[in-house]
Amino acid sequence: MGQVHTGEFGPAAFSEHWCPHDAGDAVFASRSAAERLHGIDFLKTQPGTTGERVNVVVVDQGLNKEVLGDRYGGGWKVGDTRPGTARPEPGSRRRPHGMMIAHNILAIAPKATLFDLPLAPVKISDIQAFLKVAVPKYREMLDDIAQWRETKERSGPWILVNPWGIFDRHSEQPKGHYTETLESPLNQMIKDAVSKNIDVVFVAGNCGQFCADDRCGPTDQGPGHSIWGANSLDAVLTVGAVRADGMWLGYSSQGPGQKQLGIRKPDLCAASNFRDDDDAFSIHTGTSAACAMAAGVIAALRSKWHSQTVSPLALKDVLNQTALPSGGEWNPRLGHGILNARAAFKALANSAAVAAPSASA
Repeated sequence: MGQVHTGEFGPAAFSEHWCPHDAGDAVFASRSAAERLHGIDFLKTQPGTTGERVNVVVVDQGLNKEVLGDRYGGGWKVGDTRPGTARPEPGSRRRPHGMMIAHNILAIAPKATLFDLPLAPVKISDIQAFLKVAVPKYREMLDDIAQWRETKERSGPWILVNPWGIFDRHSEQPKGHYTETLESPLNQMIKDAVSKNIDVVFVAGNCGQFCADDRCGPTDQGPGHSIWGANSLDAVLTVGAVRADGMWLGYSSQGPGQKQLGIRKPDLCAASNFRDDDDAFSIHTGTSAACAMAAGVIAALRSKWHSQTVSPLALKDVLNQTALPSGGEWNPRLGHGILNARAAFKALANSAAVAAPSASA
């Protein structure tokens, strides 16, 4: 795969790829290395960037309220699944998937409040059945958020984190209704949420051409065929994955996105395939980990710049324009480049935007 670059970005880090199975180890680096890649170490030194008063909904396989303690804000029941009840699989030392997301967010924005929407299965094998559940649950969630904002019960910024996507389209009927068009009620609802000043973050997916996930359909992989549905909406921030040295991960789904939804997808990339500094068994992989890293940065920034002052679309533009190394240019693997929290913070601080007055969470 060529030389590994550390520190400053080198050209090979952006022209080649790495597949974890080729190395025989899914983990490449430590959390501290991943955070240095994005300038998160700088972000943590800035006052007012702890995620305080910021509300983050994790739309995934569930959170554990006992582990989260006072960082847990509540959630929504989905079928027989009660929020806040996720547990590791018997005999496993790994966190449940949703708790991996939560851990990455709180590692960057430790005072954020997390909410649980345990909606996404390990694999969406029946798209129509999933949408039948997802549409009313998203509507319920968004209605509750609107009410909490109106009553000032939770008037702080809101972020929806979606570490899920469509890997295999064979069950979609009619083909493309959700994955390629705005006609889908779920796509319309998520686009509308952004217009109401809610940040929405999605994974790009794990169906890149070089080492696609086993769940990916045979024709749902590679450039232009791996970012579907809400993950491809222009309004959301879509996050692909790189190693902690900036080399693109060959499983990360590639653009362009869908014509009627958003072509320039992914928006940017963040680090994945790393382990915690103090726990070798706590590993973070897939575009899910990258998505959570980006969500953590957004939560940290939102505790200083409210979405009523800097809209989700404006913040997304800042993140894209400050990504490295492209300086705003887009390509199908990295999007606009690699998340750069330091540059994004400085761009916001130097702009005319002023942090909104403090509001109760």
